[in-house]
Amino acid sequence: MVLRNGESSYSLQAVPVGDGPSWRANDLFGRVICAVMLGMLMLAGAGVGSVQAEDLEHPSDLLRVTNYPGGLAIAELSRWREATPEIKDIKIPSSADDSEQAALFYDSGSDKEKPLLMVLHSWSTDYLQNIDIPLGQFAIANDWVFIHPNFRGQNDGRPESTASDLAISDMQDALEYAREQAEIDESRIYLLGYSGGAMNALHLASRNPDVFAGVAAWVPVYDLVTWHQWNKARGEKYAGEIEQACGGEPTQGSSAFDECRKRSPSRYVPEVAGDIRVLIAHGIDDTTVPPEQALHAFNDLANEQDRIPQEQIDQLMETRQVPDALRQRSAKGNDAFPQFAEADADVLLYLKSGPTELVLFEGEHDMLYRPGLEWLSRQQR
Repeated sequence: MVLRNGESSYSLQAVPVGDGPSWRANDLFGRVICAVMLGMLMLAGAGVGSVQAEDLEHPSDLLRVTNYPGGLAIAELSRWREATPEIKDIKIPSSADDSEQAALFYDSGSDKEKPLLMVLHSWSTDYLQNIDIPLGQFAIANDWVFIHPNFRGQNDGRPESTASDLAISDMQDALEYAREQAEIDESRIYLLGYSGGAMNALHLASRNPDVFAGVAAWVPVYDLVTWHQWNKARGEKYAGEIEQACGGEPTQGSSAFDECRKRSPSRYVPEVAGDIRVLIAHGIDDTTVPPEQALHAFNDLANEQDRIPQEQIDQLMETRQVPDALRQRSAKGNDAFPQFAEADADVLLYLKSGPTELVLFEGEHDMLYRPGLEWLSRQQR
């Protein structure tokens, strides 16, 4: 931090106090400056901090994605153009091959530095996924920059999809495009994903621990090997799509197993534990992506003493209720996230460990629009 007195009417003098400097101001204004400086230094030392909640606008009346008209996977450009004509359909040259990757992008063009909201589509659709329209509307209403990239489209079994190196590169390209094209407040770059989008959000965050002020991961796929096992036991299509993308059934010792591990956030996230601020939210009755995926993600990000014992995870999965011993650790709950109750999705468990927060709520495979956006808006690097 550089202080320039110039023509100001106050002066600051460093004097030793303990192991570090303090500042002596010659008037009341100087003392106010000292207080501001102290707060900034504390924030800088923390790496990622909180800012006072803004008076945000939520122009959409929809509260959860499962109530979006047409279903979760519907992807029609016409709906975006009708609801958000300000958002542009663009092409971004790929830095990994000769292709151009589609994205939706919004920037008001205002001169002020603005937060950036990057949203990643879920598993079975692409960048036109309509359930994310309310997120675009939110960005427009609050003058945030918005980008919604394609990163090789839906995870339909093509090797270039499903968190491939190409897909990760495309997400990185979209992030850099937004930062270059708009006036971005670099301390307020946010990432949000739902389901397969949450999987990729954790991937991208693990590769950019110094960029994102906050990451909201809703019902995340965290480990492709165990999620494959879950889907194969239930005869779900996702098991076959994983096998096609990874080159076979991911049995222990196989090349497909290694490929699935490579494409799983669980391989990379532990390396950035404590360095990224993440909100993990999961419906306790989710049968598409079981909540144990979120619990293991929390464990990999949490301090050792805050992790959830495996026997409690097993008990939760068997009963779909929070074990008493785990419930006793829960803090705040609905008081910290009033928008959950607003959407009839009461908070059942709230845990915090360092910069990682976990919310288990009454619900299934769902994302609630407002609490994630409100939480992101309070985060600042």
